[in-house]
This record gives sequence, structure tokens and C-alpha cells, in this order.
Amino acid sequence: MGLAAGGVIAEEVGRVIAPEPVVVTVGLSLGLLRRLCPDHPKMAQLISGEAVLAVAWQERGPNGGPTGASCRYTGGKLSGSKAWVVGAAGAQGFLVLAEGDNGPFLVLAEAGADGLAIENRVQADGSAMGELSFSDTPAEELASGEAVRAALTEAVSDATALAAAELVGLSDRALEIVLEYVKTREQFDKPIGSFQVIQHRVVDLHVMREVAQAGVHEALARMDSEADPKIRARLASRAKARAVTAAKKITRDAIQLHGAVGYTDEFDIGLYLNRALVLSAWLGDDAYHRRLWFEAREEGGEAQ
Repeated sequence: MGLAAGGVIAEEVGRVIAPEPVVVTVGLSLGLLRRLCPDHPKMAQLISGEAVLAVAWQERGPNGGPTGASCRYTGGKLSGSKAWVVGAAGAQGFLVLAEGDNGPFLVLAEAGADGLAIENRVQADGSAMGELSFSDTPAEELASGEAVRAALTEAVSDATALAAAELVGLSDRALEIVLEYVKTREQFDKPIGSFQVIQHRVVDLHVMREVAQAGVHEALARMDSEADPKIRARLASRAKARAVTAAKKITRDAIQLHGAVGYTDEFDIGLYLNRALVLSAWLGDDAYHRRLWFEAREEGGEAQ
């Protein structure tokens, strides 16, 4: 159906902050399989929801930050480790990017395979991000060569843009919650929404949400018709930067407009803030993607 339709689904996931790996499955898991091995049986299982496959493609360097691939695939077995694996807790298997003697490989390792250890780390929103370690873990080879790196680049762009759409949906619902609250919360015998300063702040948040939503929709539509991976990556960066800026501003202001109760677990608005913080950081925040976009423009890129 394309990214534009996928963005509609991602927005609805964001509105209810659903604890489901929709974006990571559509963007990364399906994004890799449909480009590299579209006839694999796991494709149908992913689409139907029978199975969840997490993608293990990043690694932690000596200083804790990302590094190049050192996870190895030799003789049908994996060794090494992977970090920041979204959806690892409920996955039945892992699509692992590893280096082999002849270049990069995409392999499938089952969750219960020998030699596989999974450590789940809880994030601010309660979701888990996995750290994987492999010790002669058997895995099925799916694809190899430079096509693996190219497919990963495209899949990451897809997931980045869909994450932006999820943030737009989250921002939309957070703003609705704020509007409901300021219309009913009374101070000095009046709803606080009747005070001009509150009205001005809410209008600013509404405008920011509308601009972000329009930008994300346009980026998704253009990515559907764009074949150049560099331009698609720039469009995804633009969408994520706008969505992150809006989501962080709207959810943080929403906490302030709720007053002290906004910080309590009993009020849903806090859940939206925590989810916005986690989703904003995943695949790069607004500062990161703005830097990518400006660097691309200085190189003479076409995406504006």
C-alpha cells in the first residue's frame, strides 16, 4: 500500500501509544525481507501477525556509541553482539546483519537458538530494548553482498519516516488531552482555558502540530514515488526532525499545562511524554536529522 498508507496506520498507533512493534515491523523487518528475499515464508507470517522478527543491525562501540559491524557469520553460525534491538522482548526470531568472509550477510536466528543470550533493558516508556550476544549461534542465511547494505539504508529511511508519523499521531492525541483539561480545570472560578495566556500557548501547539503533520504527510508521499535512496533518506530526516520537535514541545507543554497532576502516573499525559522521548531518540533525534539534512543540502541535494 505504500508509505503514505503506512503513515496513517503509524499515526493511529501513536495516538493510543500502542505497545505493538508496528513501525519496526513494517519499516525494518518487512522492509529488509521484501527487498532481499520477498518469497521467504516469514514474509507472510509477519504480515499476518503470526510472527514478530526484530532487526539486529547496530552495535555498541568501545565508548558506548554506535560502531561498525563486528558481529561475524561464518560456517552457518553467528558470533559477537548487537545492541539497541527494538522489539527483542517479544520476537520469535532476529534478522541479524553480520560480516562474513565475502562481505555483509543478512541471517535469521531463532529466539531460542543455542548460544543466543538476550538482555532486555527497560526504557522510560516501559518498553524494552534488547542487547544480544551470539556464541556459535546457528542462523539461516537470507542474503549477502552489497545488496544487504543498500536494503538496510532503504529500510532505515522507511522506519524513520514511519516513526515520524507515529510521533505526529502521539502529538495529536496529547494536544486533545490538553484541550480537554484546560476546558474543565477551574482556577479563580473560571476554566483555565478562558485565560488568554493559556489560549495563546495552546494555539501555538496546534500550529506546530499542523505543520509537522503536513510535513510528514508530504515526505511519505514523495518517498513512495522517489527511487533515489539519498533523496529518500533526506526526506525521512526532514520528516523526523519536524515530528520530534513538535512532539517534544507539545508533550512537555502539556505536562506544564496540567500542573502538578501532569507528573503523576494516574494521568495519561505522562505516558505520552515518556513515549515521545523514547520514540524521538530512536533512529536519531531532531538535532541529528537536521544536521544530516543540512549536510545533504550543502552537497547539492535535491530534497528541500
